[in-house]
Amino acid sequence: MQTAQRAIRRLALIGWLGLVGGMDGPAPRAQAAAPPERILPDSTIFLLKLNDAKNLREAFRGSSYGQLWNDPAMKEFRDDLSQKVEEWAKPLQEKIGVSLKQLLELPQGSVAVAAMSRDDPKLPVAVALLADAGENKSKMAEVLGRSTKQAEDAGAKVSQESFQGLTLHVLQWPAAKNKDQDKEKKDQEKETPPPPVVWTQAEGLFFLGSDVDVIKDLTAHQQGRENSLAANESFAKTQAKTDSAKAQIVWFLDLAKLIKLVLKASAKGNEGQAQQNEVLVQELGINGLKSVGGCFTLGAGGYDSLSKTFFLAPKPVQGILKIFSFPPIALRPESWVPAGVASYQSFSWDLDNAFNAINDIVNKFQPGMLNILQQQLVGPNGGPPLDFQQDVFGPLGDRVTLISDFKKPIKEDSQRMLLAVALEDAKAFQNTVNRIFEIAQAAPQKREFQGTTIYDVAMPNLPNPGGGPQAALKGTVSFAIAKDTFFVTTDTTLLEQVLRPVSAALGENASFQTVTKEIPERVSGMSFVRPDESARLLYDLVKSGQYEKAIRQATGAAAGAQRQQLPQLGKVLANEKLPEFSVIAKYLSVGGSYSIMDDDGFTMTGFTLRRSGP
Repeated sequence: MQTAQRAIRRLALIGWLGLVGGMDGPAPRAQAAAPPERILPDSTIFLLKLNDAKNLREAFRGSSYGQLWNDPAMKEFRDDLSQKVEEWAKPLQEKIGVSLKQLLELPQGSVAVAAMSRDDPKLPVAVALLADAGENKSKMAEVLGRSTKQAEDAGAKVSQESFQGLTLHVLQWPAAKNKDQDKEKKDQEKETPPPPVVWTQAEGLFFLGSDVDVIKDLTAHQQGRENSLAANESFAKTQAKTDSAKAQIVWFLDLAKLIKLVLKASAKGNEGQAQQNEVLVQELGINGLKSVGGCFTLGAGGYDSLSKTFFLAPKPVQGILKIFSFPPIALRPESWVPAGVASYQSFSWDLDNAFNAINDIVNKFQPGMLNILQQQLVGPNGGPPLDFQQDVFGPLGDRVTLISDFKKPIKEDSQRMLLAVALEDAKAFQNTVNRIFEIAQAAPQKREFQGTTIYDVAMPNLPNPGGGPQAALKGTVSFAIAKDTFFVTTDTTLLEQVLRPVSAALGENASFQTVTKEIPERVSGMSFVRPDESARLLYDLVKSGQYEKAIRQATGAAAGAQRQQLPQLGKVLANEKLPEFSVIAKYLSVGGSYSIMDDDGFTMTGFTLRRSGP
């Protein structure tokens, strides 16, 4: 697997240095190549494709992102960043003969990156890149020639091989030396050199891969093949569900093939272990999730951006997948949701079915374990034990909602969030809560608000798994049972706002109604996002120079030592040159999403709406 990883890194490096093409005179004339998914074999595990690179660049310029970047108020910041990037990329330009901007504009048609499984334990995965340079094929060839020379100067052995009238250029790096390896590993490294980087050109189409046979196979089928990725049932179903033919960016991951690859690698040649791993996957039902894929488009009709993701899991599903049953219903905001929330998410969830699925899984590995656990859940004065199915899941409804907003003024810790679970029997669930307090011998603080009892529970300062100075969870968690709903929040002021009579509900909000026009009547889940406030938070963090906090806010933060490796963005981004937030805010647009579960799996659609004008 290490050799495969090295091949991928080198492949990415050469791809960055020019997306690769031929250099020794004009390439043989070829017929128009087929789409990448018809060229790639059925053994393809992963595909990321730009249907039309030139069209995508033009669509970006016309999107709100492109309009913001080209806004006159951004000029000072834009010029400063461009100058720094040019200085950083100057050595690259001297080596390959084009600027970074010119390099990114070389592809004119489709561009695809793919990973394919191979029956080779030394290199179980091969990587390939296909790029259509169109009218820029001569410039691409020139860039490749310079890139190849740079690789040769860096120690790579360069050779050529002819195949069906094409010239294959093979770049072979010497085996890597690692002083920390023991002698046995060093000897093995000498026997198994790292995979090469191979490229060739057929007219305007350029092929780059981590194996000679892979490139030969792809070029031999550049007009398509019967056993292609496009003919793969999972890929075809994903294409149809996401309407990917109209998208600008398409991606696909064959989870069935990936799981087999991981199981084989984890067994390390032990056939018995491989069989045990496969049985475990089947018992858990993970093999029922066949693939995941999706697409992304800018400027599609009334959308500024549109994305779709499809999880292929044909019914009937088993094991873990049975837990996640989201039947489509008429899903619209509850009457208690305030109109001013920054985000709203709600989805239907068959929790009774979820409990049965959990119980079935537990019984497969430890029969009767949940029942044994229940028998221990009795109060200090005895009485019947707590019954998970009857007392906990029974009173619950089939809907879960999450809302959030920001306290003013907006700062790092001003976000408020509230989780709500619908109840079928509020009285029974209140009795369950009382019994849980009795069993745990807990005495939370109670107070009355608007005729509802609010429970405030002080949380212990649990350690942060990331190793930071702040606790992972601290402060007070408040919850209440009201309006046939179980509410939980870490900010009691938001709970109090929800418990008050709502003067203006989200369902009556004009922006929300604009979004819901794009959402079908019956869905498994839906969301609404008003980006102004969350964008303002990120803007203020960046503007103030708190880059690491801004990155953690966006990515969830890396742990421990990784935090020390965060880039020093202050040397790149001149935050003092950023315009006022009002400039950015006028390009922000409301958006939402919806999801639908059917017999084939689960489809999620997300979008932001076009603004009539900044």
